[in-house]
Amino acid sequence: MRTTERRRGYRVSIRLEAYFSEDLYEVIGTLANISYSGSLIEDTSMQPEIGTPCVLYLYLKPPGAFKAVSPFRLSGHVVRHTSTGFAIEHEDNFDPDVRRMVDDATAILTAQR
Repeated sequence: MRTTERRRGYRVSIRLEAYFSEDLYEVIGTLANISYSGSLIEDTSMQPEIGTPCVLYLYLKPPGAFKAVSPFRLSGHVVRHTSTGFAIEHEDNFDPDVRRMVDDATAILTAQR
């Protein structure tokens, strides 16, 4: 099965502003969900071509945190388009930033319930 036709793993539904960077493009969108294997970016003004390598910058700021935060920097490539955005497959499912981003997002959502 091709990567663009499958979804793997647990996904965390969370709405965060996301910054997408590639040599020719800089796009702002909304992170709709994230898993160890990929991210879904919605509400973008453009859709990079499938296969485009990219870097996704995400700022995860827990409630009550007022100090400056560094972004999570997740590398990958575009694997599919949606009606308002695109999906990215992360380059390394075991990247500590990917794992920490998903785990922190899960913890924040759990605390808000």
